[in-house]
Amino acid sequence: MNPPRPIERKRAMHSYEFSTTALRETYRPFVRGIAATMAAYLAAPTLVHPLELVTAEACANVVRHAYPEGQPGPVRVRLTVTPRVGMELAVTDWGRGCAVCPLPPPGVSGAVRPSDMPGLAPEATSGRGLRIIACLCDAVSGDAGPDGNTLHLQLAIPEEQWRISSLTITETSLSRR
Repeated sequence: MNPPRPIERKRAMHSYEFSTTALRETYRPFVRGIAATMAAYLAAPTLVHPLELVTAEACANVVRHAYPEGQPGPVRVRLTVTPRVGMELAVTDWGRGCAVCPLPPPGVSGAVRPSDMPGLAPEATSGRGLRIIACLCDAVSGDAGPDGNTLHLQLAIPEEQWRISSLTITETSLSRR
């Protein structure tokens, strides 16, 4: 796993890129590293749990569905933090695309009904991850193209749930987590 590296710094926005190989053995430690970066910005450790859950579900979908069995490929997560506003995640793979794992329609969030996600029958043995993601995020969308298959997640975080000063968060403190 590569350490987080800032890829862009604009006014109060911080962006990080994480990448690894999509394997069952590597994605959980990978997600914990991303969660540690998120936690550095938040006032209470418990606030990170739903963020970590949506990240884990998105990465698990890549591990399970993106690449043929026994042929792992890359997964990249871009995390954009806008202190006192929210976080955005873009989870990208270069595998089979979204046909195996249909995305919710654009703008689906909050309470997700079965009709919001066609093809997900109550007796299905998989597909709950996208439902969990849609329930916990403020906006979920996806796209597929030459730059990969990307699941975009937006999470609003109330102002009082951020650390008092994001100025104490440095690249060094994030890479040590």
